[in-house]
Amino acid sequence: MAVENMSDPAQAADRGSGGNQAQEQAQALWQDAKQGARSMLDEQRHTAASGIGDLANALRTTARNLDRGNQATVARVARGAADSLEQISSALQRRDLDGLVREAEGYAKRHPVAFFGGAVLAGFLAVRFLKSTSQSHR
Repeated sequence: MAVENMSDPAQAADRGSGGNQAQEQAQALWQDAKQGARSMLDEQRHTAASGIGDLANALRTTARNLDRGNQATVARVARGAADSLEQISSALQRRDLDGLVREAEGYAKRHPVAFFGGAVLAGFLAVRFLKSTSQSHR
């Protein structure tokens, strides 16, 4: 019983009849999958930008209410957070997916500890969010 080398599917496809056609079909499927994933991520980017912008607006409203309640220090922090979130929202809306990936890679290289800490915090928040939404659906 002979065992074929399965490490390269393109070579295996070339050995059979119509191998070139199979390779072209595989490449077409890969391109379709890649384009679908890119479209989905682009849609998620727009959704995230919109949600972050909404959160920034809510923080600004909260800051105005805190100013009326004589809590200027907390209001100033809320306005600062709103400004930062607004910048993130604008960046997400302006840049394409490749640009965002390059920017994230550059930031990770310049500030690896902060990037890792942010990733851990984002993961923690995502888990908390998923747990809370799954409990509210029960």
